Amino acid sequence: MKTYVVIHNKNSRGRNLKEEYINKLFESNNLKYIYEATNSFEELDQKIKLYNDSSKYQYCTIGGDGSLNALVNSLMINNISNPEVSVLPAGSGSDFIRTFAIPQKIEEAISHLCTENYYEVDVGLVRNHNNEKYFVNVLNIGFLADSVETSEKFPNIIRKFRYPISFWLRIIFASASQTYISTDRGEFNGSAFNISVCNAQYFGGGWNISPKSSLQDGLFNAQIFAVTKLKAMKIFFLAKSGLHLKEASVVVKKTSNIKLMTDQAIEIDGDYFGDGPAEIFIKKRAIRFKI
Repeated sequence: MKTYVVIHNKNSRGRNLKEEYINKLFESNNLKYIYEATNSFEELDQKIKLYNDSSKYQYCTIGGDGSLNALVNSLMINNISNPEVSVLPAGSGSDFIRTFAIPQKIEEAISHLCTENYYEVDVGLVRNHNNEKYFVNVLNIGFLADSVETSEKFPNIIRKFRYPISFWLRIIFASASQTYISTDRGEFNGSAFNISVCNAQYFGGGWNISPKSSLQDGLFNAQIFAVTKLKAMKIFFLAKSGLHLKEASVVVKKTSNIKLMTDQAIEIDGDYFGDGPAEIFIKKRAIRFKI
């Protein structure tokens, strides 16, 4: 088995985990590892450059979806060949691993690192006029992205509650916006409250937003919520169980390429990315995810 490069994101909610405790977890499971604590993407990126031989190393992040996003971005930017990636949940949200039924407790999740089971996973890429970023889970355009942008302005003291607070603050004055997207499977030009571009199945702390998503078919499951604010509230409630797809006002397009022609906000895995116009692509089976 290859040596794990363990990236512990000290800015995630898992920052309270001690290095000694993590060492004990790996050693008790007879796993070869190198522990690295990081406080920024720049620090993480330097570690990946140091351990860039994927024939010797596989890469494990300790944190949530944001920590996984950072790791995947560094691996892709540095052109690491067929990287093997895993997650030990310890952040504010670990929705990506729900698709594989990996436990949400780190003490239970570590057992899957002892296997040689991998799943080849598609990776998305979003690019606007001044930035680009990879993602593996879900990208949102519109209201949910506006909420994330607001949440990032809150002080760290209420970080645990920033998403629900920002959601309710933004919903008061929210409305659907005129949206135009072009895809390789058709266009949408109309009023939309939110668009969820899904690679995996879960987001928002366990909402089953895209139960029909496949992570290796080379296609996004893009869901356009072509509804008013009041209707969106009902549909968001249904989305917790994946029942929203029965609603006629949720337009679904399976596509490998999306062009957002308007200037709505965009968020990726709980982090604000920027505004449109933007292009969204998919790279088929770009990483090997340990299950």
